[in-house]
Amino acid sequence: METNYIGIGNMINFSLIREVIQNYQELIDDLSEKIGSVDYISNKTNLLALNATIEAIHASDLLASFEQIVGNNLLIQAKLLAKILEYDPDIIYTDGAKFAKEIGIEEFYVTDGNGNIEFTNHASKKGTRISTPALLRVVDSPDAEVVLPATASAVGDIQYKVAAASRIDKPGLIQFSSHFIKPSGQEAIDGFGVIAQETKRLADLSKDISEEVNLQTKGMIDKITELNTLSENFDETEDVKAQARKLREGLKELREYFKNLLSPLSDLVSIAKQTSLLGVSASIEAAHSTNEKQDFDNLLNTHMVIEAKLMSMVVERMPDKSFDQIVKLTEYTGVAEVWVTDSRGVVEHTNREWGQGFAFQNDGQTGAFMAILSNPNTIVTQPPAHRDIDGAVYKYVGVARRDKHGICQIGNPSRLYGDSTAKGFSEVSKQIKALGEQSKALTTEMEEMIREMDMKAKIAIDTLARA
Repeated sequence: METNYIGIGNMINFSLIREVIQNYQELIDDLSEKIGSVDYISNKTNLLALNATIEAIHASDLLASFEQIVGNNLLIQAKLLAKILEYDPDIIYTDGAKFAKEIGIEEFYVTDGNGNIEFTNHASKKGTRISTPALLRVVDSPDAEVVLPATASAVGDIQYKVAAASRIDKPGLIQFSSHFIKPSGQEAIDGFGVIAQETKRLADLSKDISEEVNLQTKGMIDKITELNTLSENFDETEDVKAQARKLREGLKELREYFKNLLSPLSDLVSIAKQTSLLGVSASIEAAHSTNEKQDFDNLLNTHMVIEAKLMSMVVERMPDKSFDQIVKLTEYTGVAEVWVTDSRGVVEHTNREWGQGFAFQNDGQTGAFMAILSNPNTIVTQPPAHRDIDGAVYKYVGVARRDKHGICQIGNPSRLYGDSTAKGFSEVSKQIKALGEQSKALTTEMEEMIREMDMKAKIAIDTLARA
């Protein structure tokens, strides 16, 4: 039944006032639950972004190792040429440009003990002196080696890398140089890392704003409780105008809480939208990060083919191809495995104790290399993969032997790039977007609730003003 109270010549629909305040009490639980959910989402997003940042750093470290890989391979090539010179020092009198073209070498220099270039694929440099101090120290130190930091080109992402080792046959150095392109996957991973950091920043900001919302909500709950007590204890026998004024002032104070809540809630909605958009951007970067796998394999192919051809030249010139000498060769050069077969694909020379007599098959992981026996011009490269024999990740490259019909295969421990990174990034991207959408829905509902509560408070204040 509707109750009316008579003020000074005006009638107040007080049941409306009481209903508004009681309705506030009912909405508090729903609002508190939503605030708790926003806090949970902020914490989850923060943790997700932190883990994503760590994964991006790890992936970036892997791609940053491209430079290290280039340096290590250039050093292997320099040492393989050092062994060729040890067995055949007269090779320096041959055509350096032809030699480099046959092997696939981009740039090499062999000097005497004074740093003067004796053998190179750049004819204009022959007879000139190496001037880089770090390289000259290799000339003066037997068994020395050096890998210089990459220098950037003025064009694009091209990098220039230099490595050098001392000669074995006499004092001097052997320098190998190569240009390489910064992996395209790196740009995507860098972009993903920036997105992850920004997501974490937004999650931290959301957490801070949630604390402010919680503080304002506590004050609002206290004020609603106070107003509810006033409305329940309204006494028509007392001064109606004074009681109405007290309620009106309380509702005005409540509206201040609403106002103070709307601003941070609006910020939370904006943050949620930004987080969702970051999830979309992260998905794009995740898709692009798959490029790293091909970049990595192409890089290894280039260098390991050179090493396989140089190894074939070393084997051709080695007077003693015993197991012990092959082991010493691999230990010096840094090539992990060498497999040299006869014309049937049966291993004659290797640095693996159990390897001699091992027969390459026409199927399985060795199958592709059997094509070399049919066509000596064939070059076989395989992407990094788990070996059947022990599960270790290796990359193998094979070329024809030079001394006789057969295969010369080299293998090095490697890493599996690309797939796991892209899949992991893609999953994180979906979660970031989903959390952003959840937060946006919750904070929008909270914002709408507060606006509705504020509108009802204004109506109640206007009603009470007539007392």
